[in-house]
Amino acid sequence: MKKIYALLVIAICLAGIPNTWAQLEDNRAVQLTRSAIQAERKAILAANLQLDEKESAIFWPLYQEYRNALETAISTRVDLLNQYFASYETLTDKEASALLEKHFAWEKQVLKIRGDYAKKMSKALSGKTVARFFQIENKMDVIVEYEMAAEIPLIK
Repeated sequence: MKKIYALLVIAICLAGIPNTWAQLEDNRAVQLTRSAIQAERKAILAANLQLDEKESAIFWPLYQEYRNALETAISTRVDLLNQYFASYETLTDKEASALLEKHFAWEKQVLKIRGDYAKKMSKALSGKTVARFFQIENKMDVIVEYEMAAEIPLIK
């Protein structure tokens, strides 16, 4: 599992997760960052899932569907972050509450996608493979969340 951390830290550095979140407004930069991270995620999964040929033939198309399903949620998150960075210093209580509700809706959307794909993957792959996949995904997501948390200022 140390491979996951090493590769993801490298991916984060190389992908250029913005040091200043003003870059989020540049859609091209966001797209490039997302593409680079996605490529690294695949490499990390391949190194750590250790699928045989038969499992690979089943897993990778399902994985691509899963990531495609997450794209809307990821775009929603980027939009929320853009809204937040544009106004975190001057948010009213009402605006802060609205952003928080949108954040919770985003979390529910992601959780539903994960649940749907866990069921879908479990029909075609072993329970251990599916669980291992989601463990690795969770580890990668936590590392990204940690890096983002360091850059996201608190509401003033």
